[in-house]
Amino acid sequence: MNRNFFHKYFTIFFILNLLFITNHSFCKENNYIVVAQGSKPKSLDPHTFNEFPTLGITEHIFNTLVTLDENGTPVPELAKDFKYLSPTEILFTIRENVKFHNGDILTSDDVIFSLERMIEKPGSRIILKDIKSVSKTSSNDVLITLKEPSAPFLANLTLPIAAIMNKKYIQDGNNVALNPMGTGPYMVKNWGNGDKIILKSFKDYFKGSPQNEGLIFKIITENTSRLAALETGEVDIIYAISPIDFQTVEKNPNLNLLNKTTTTTELMVLNVEKEGLNDKNVRKAIHMAVDKEGILEAIFLSKGSIATSPINPNIFGSYQRLKPLNHNIEEAKKLIRDKGKLPSLKIWTSENIVRVQIAQIIQANLKEIGIDSTIEIVEWGTFLKRTSEGAHDILLTTWILGVSDIDTVVTTLFHSASIGAEGNRSFYNNPNLDKEIDLARSTTDSEKRKEHYKTVQEIILDENPIIPLVYKIDGIGINKRIKNFDYNKASMRNYYENMKKVDVK
Repeated sequence: MNRNFFHKYFTIFFILNLLFITNHSFCKENNYIVVAQGSKPKSLDPHTFNEFPTLGITEHIFNTLVTLDENGTPVPELAKDFKYLSPTEILFTIRENVKFHNGDILTSDDVIFSLERMIEKPGSRIILKDIKSVSKTSSNDVLITLKEPSAPFLANLTLPIAAIMNKKYIQDGNNVALNPMGTGPYMVKNWGNGDKIILKSFKDYFKGSPQNEGLIFKIITENTSRLAALETGEVDIIYAISPIDFQTVEKNPNLNLLNKTTTTTELMVLNVEKEGLNDKNVRKAIHMAVDKEGILEAIFLSKGSIATSPINPNIFGSYQRLKPLNHNIEEAKKLIRDKGKLPSLKIWTSENIVRVQIAQIIQANLKEIGIDSTIEIVEWGTFLKRTSEGAHDILLTTWILGVSDIDTVVTTLFHSASIGAEGNRSFYNNPNLDKEIDLARSTTDSEKRKEHYKTVQEIILDENPIIPLVYKIDGIGINKRIKNFDYNKASMRNYYENMKKVDVK
């Protein structure tokens, strides 16, 4: 009798305890903010890949020496202060008592190690090309000496790719690509196979503990599936909503739609080393064949504007008074009339359905001027690797800028020093263009910089290694249970640490 009595109540106790644990675990995870992302990151090492699926996650794990305020001005972050000792010398005083996720305290040695590591990595090297040397002048001071004055240098240091890492952690053999460890508001809890990445709030974050338990990044490649996940409450936030889906979000009483002007440009990149595309007139004909207005209307429902320059108008240095190459099939045909039969071209795009739809319109446009083409949808990791090797003829991409300065765009996309993995996927090499970019970098006179960048954009329009398509408006869908959505328009960064979930009645 006693044994049965004990067994009965032990079973009840066990079930109640299990329910409590399960419910407690659910409550914990229920306070995680769930964000849908279209592609897996290649790794979680921010110095390795300069692409959004990686940096959109790692920017919450790491910090940078400086960051951008709402006006696009560099301000201290891990640096407590910085000052120019001369046009080529910048002294950074490192903030005290900043903790890494393992409890180590940030030191000037970590900063120097991180900067030197960035210079060695192809993904981050380009933004630090101006550095001559980095040295420690005291326990908390780091002196960066530049080869020559560089107007965009501080802005470049605000990019997530310029993350500061723990020297000892890496030197001890830890794999930062799979298990990164920084000073940021979140630390990696579970990476898995990359389809669901869980970040836990770092309670000792130097700016204050996040207002939520953590972040979950779910990889959902299809636009329609991401939207469905938002509607059902499976995820809390999705980005890059297709304009055709704006009304779906607006009509849902549980959701908010934010329309954000961006610093992004939809681009068509031509590999100038490939047969046919190595001819300037062929590239110009392709530009004139592309129906940008049709793309804007059919794909983006006129949410945005036609691009005349690769440089978005919200970026310093963008010149929007270029004479556009308008859609003109007959003039395009004239340009290539004496070229004979041109080779069939391969248009590469990632799995993003919007970009696939753009490719279909471009394919039809090229057919109108006698150029055959095929569309190849390439997995994101393969896309990055193979395009850096020059395997493509044409690729479609979006340039997402994390600073409000033109230099990062033109240096990365067009300078000959960036050919290949560092960003120049058109493989375009023009000494005159390089000279203008370098002159613009080396002066701090903003008006002189604008003149050089005007010339840069005129050369690009004349040569057409890259064809700008559309400046788009970004649609962001948010569940109404998410409060304090904090978006920095200058850096396009989202400060999830300020957000929290509440019950919506």
